[in-house]
Amino acid sequence: MLIIGTRFFAWGSDKEDGQHHCSRCGFQGAFIKKSGMRFLTVFFVIPVCPLSGVRHMIECPGCKTRYEG
Repeated sequence: MLIIGTRFFAWGSDKEDGQHHCSRCGFQGAFIKKSGMRFLTVFFVIPVCPLSGVRHMIECPGCKTRYEG
């Protein structure tokens, strides 16, 4: 039995220049730059084939919410 699915994998940990405000937790400060792609996965864990291009976003260090950047 082979279980397949999709998952978004993100990477990166550079600090974003400037101040941002998180609408979820209220954090005010420098966010983290991230990049990521959606992959076809086996057992929902092992990435096999990319399904989308690279997307760039910023992540709140307080609550880990991601915003398109």
